[in-house]
Amino acid sequence: MANTLIHESRRLLLPFDTVVDALIELDIKHGRWPANAALVEVTVHDGEDDRSRSVVLSVRPPNQPTALERTYTLPLIAAAIVNYCLTMRVPMPRSSSKTIQFLPEGIALLLENTLMLQRRHLEAPQVRVLSAVPQETPAQSEAAPAAEESDAAEEPFAPLEPEASVSAGAAPGEAPPVTPTEA
Repeated sequence: MANTLIHESRRLLLPFDTVVDALIELDIKHGRWPANAALVEVTVHDGEDDRSRSVVLSVRPPNQPTALERTYTLPLIAAAIVNYCLTMRVPMPRSSSKTIQFLPEGIALLLENTLMLQRRHLEAPQVRVLSAVPQETPAQSEAAPAAEESDAAEEPFAPLEPEASVSAGAAPGEAPPVTPTEA
């Protein structure tokens, strides 16, 4: 049997506070987060190119008067989001391509994957797609009101003419003719 392809596309949108959680979680996991540190400020830099996009956390370690700035570039942000999703048991295919997108409401992780599966049935014939919604062109939308007015003038149904009556004995298997008074 032949193979078939399935294309999968998912977008995981994490609000900025969840992204900060993910960054802290990754630093704690690798032993890079100072114990009992206070998070002072979060800044998101969304620049024109990938090198200028980053998240900056201002962290004040205990017993220190000044805050340290930690800059997280796109690869670190992506690693933190993936780690966070795996920790929280969000299903994520390992083989999918991963892309980061900065949005006004948070940071999105785009996952795209192509699966090649073995076909279970014979290949289907050519598929025709019929749309229930007609595609309008500007010329059709202007002509539509005129067409509706002309349809209203016509009668939708012509009155039925009574059929010539058949003798009282109809042929076996046939229903006797219906006259307008019986209906």
